[in-house]
Amino acid sequence: MIQTELKTIKQFQKRKMQVEQELDDLKENLRNKERKHQETLRRLEGRFFEEKVWHIKVDKSFVY
Repeated sequence: MIQTELKTIKQFQKRKMQVEQELDDLKENLRNKERKHQETLRRLEGRFFEEKVWHIKVDKSFVY
């Protein structure tokens, strides 16, 4: 009986290590995606600002 319990504990510890590694991998993946998302957001905001400035310049050039 003790041997069975010891085996169960060892299996649990092994699975726990696997789950912890999976969790660490998921956290790293999430951090990478968040970083890429922020980069994309900054790039899109920059494009929006540039286009807005361009439109203001174009609109002023058509003022009579």
